[in-house]
Amino acid sequence: METKSEHGAGHLVENTSRRRVLGVGVAGALACLTGGTVSALAAPASQDMEARARGEQGVLIYSNLSNANMAPFLAGLKAKYPWLKVEALHLGPAEVFERYYSESSVGRRSADLIITAAPDAWLRFHEKDGIEPFASSESAILPAWSKPLPGLYTFSTDPLVIVYNKLLLPADKRPQSLADLARLSSQFPGLFNRRITTYDAAKHAFAYVLQWTYARERGWPALEAVARATQLESSGATMIEKVTTGEYAVVYFASGATFFERLRQENRGDILGWTLIKDGTPLMPRGMAITRKSQNKASAGLVMNWLLSHDGQVNIAKGGLVPYRSDVKPAEVPVITYSQILEQLGPKNVIQIGYSPDMLREQAGFVAKWQATFNAGRK
Repeated sequence: METKSEHGAGHLVENTSRRRVLGVGVAGALACLTGGTVSALAAPASQDMEARARGEQGVLIYSNLSNANMAPFLAGLKAKYPWLKVEALHLGPAEVFERYYSESSVGRRSADLIITAAPDAWLRFHEKDGIEPFASSESAILPAWSKPLPGLYTFSTDPLVIVYNKLLLPADKRPQSLADLARLSSQFPGLFNRRITTYDAAKHAFAYVLQWTYARERGWPALEAVARATQLESSGATMIEKVTTGEYAVVYFASGATFFERLRQENRGDILGWTLIKDGTPLMPRGMAITRKSQNKASAGLVMNWLLSHDGQVNIAKGGLVPYRSDVKPAEVPVITYSQILEQLGPKNVIQIGYSPDMLREQAGFVAKWQATFNAGRK
């Protein structure tokens, strides 16, 4: 029987070779850019910030969000600030930083605001003093875990879920947990062997941080139990496509943001089912910060404050991303909320991916063990 969490709406197309720019809003008469100090940005005088923003170039966002994820909140921004020019560039989760480093190091205009799900890359960015310590006007209402570093906020917190093909798997063989998946793949190898997929921790930062956190919280045996039956992929979008076509029967740790949008827009509900992982659902924080070398800090501050507001979080959810403000009610959004996830799973089965420096120190050793575990017996 499908739970309430199996009806939702989705994210992240990780095709880093495709870069598209979305232009939003009508640019007013643009004057020379003005520099802003941290104290001025931190001031609650939103009218002053808006006045300074009108003298800037607009906002350039680098993000690993897909166009479909971004479209609703970009439309909301246009309605809120019709005079503000906003451009959003879709890049890979680590590529957003690489491009910023390259451009800003030679004085070229680069990202004013970065939004990406890459905790390890954010830690490195912080070490390089890349984050503007902006104090958002919404900060007081946000949970402490959503503000892990000065100036770094959480844009959305997206669950990594189980997605399965309902045409391939009868109701009694649809896993609800990793323990279920281990048991079913052992009992019914014809249905599950090499027909299960997940992210390859050796391929990119998002996948590594996800798998490292899960192993740390639940232990290696939980991963080892399903490793032999698992085929690895590097793209969330690819995994969802292959489960839809029947190449795979199940994906675990599927990006909710990738899946929800496809389920909502492309009517895949007759083929695909999903569930929160009952014995431990990881939640990936999508970090957001104004860059230290931004040339449009007042404009970026306006955007940041709105994205963290109630209305901003509702618009984020319309793109398939999970809002976490406690005042966002389920009836307001087409996806599951953070509060609902806690309610359905209980705190002990929510694995909040964080920003531990250990993830940087342990990466080489973890990836080596990962490859040995998931490649064992395959040659």
